[in-house]
Amino acid sequence: MSIQTESARLWEPSLPGIELFQARFFRHRFNKHFHETYTIGLNETGVGCCRHQGELHFHYPGSFKLLNPGDVHAGQVASSDGWTFRNLYIEPSLIKQCWMQLESPVERMPCFQEPIIWEPSLRPLFYELFNALTVANAQLAQQSLLIELLSGLFSRSRKRSWDLRSPAPESKAIALIRNYLDAHYADNVSIDSLAKLANLSPYYLIRCFRQVVGCAPHQYQQHQRLMRVKQTLRTSQPLSIIAVEHGFYDQSHLNRVFKQTFGVTPGQYQKDNSVQYPNS
Repeated sequence: MSIQTESARLWEPSLPGIELFQARFFRHRFNKHFHETYTIGLNETGVGCCRHQGELHFHYPGSFKLLNPGDVHAGQVASSDGWTFRNLYIEPSLIKQCWMQLESPVERMPCFQEPIIWEPSLRPLFYELFNALTVANAQLAQQSLLIELLSGLFSRSRKRSWDLRSPAPESKAIALIRNYLDAHYADNVSIDSLAKLANLSPYYLIRCFRQVVGCAPHQYQQHQRLMRVKQTLRTSQPLSIIAVEHGFYDQSHLNRVFKQTFGVTPGQYQKDNSVQYPNS
């Protein structure tokens, strides 16, 4: 029996503030994670599934998947013929620029209501934008198509907006813990030290943190480690050193966690973003 080959690529196009992801999976499983960007994806063939806000959603061919920054989710292949899809990861700052061109300038950001929608009329526009983003010196087309796509998607799936000055209704204790983990992302932090810092019991801290942020403190810390790793992968620093300096046991540990989250290995990401590195 032939082995079904998986493929994935995650890279930055010439337009700042966007990452492109294209994949075909047969066995891959995404661990629980979140992005600091908006996610706009188009499911092409096969079926995938995603657990989001306690509900299981299926990604059928032709459907769009829409996630807001900070939406905790996990996913995997859900059909024997695999799952093929493309994603756009868009920084909130770029969304803000486009949003202010779509409506009167305000200090509130759009927010997707549904994680999956059917909007056949927008599929050609998505492909046109995705393809334009792979072409150099096409800034006018890229920006114009992006504004068009966002206009269509937000008019179809939007119920509320975020205040840019108050992105989340966090308690002071949870905000304190998040700031601490941001600053000590690579350290071997204990739950007891966090509980003492917040003046809460360990159990209550974990419960409150999960309720407010959407994941446990250790998962949040791992996310911060991965985000710092992605930035460092823009350099030629060896992967073995990057892993240890960012709080992972070794390069193998980093490879496993990075791929479970982003769908590609650190080496693949480094290579696809035109960085030459040793010991690949």
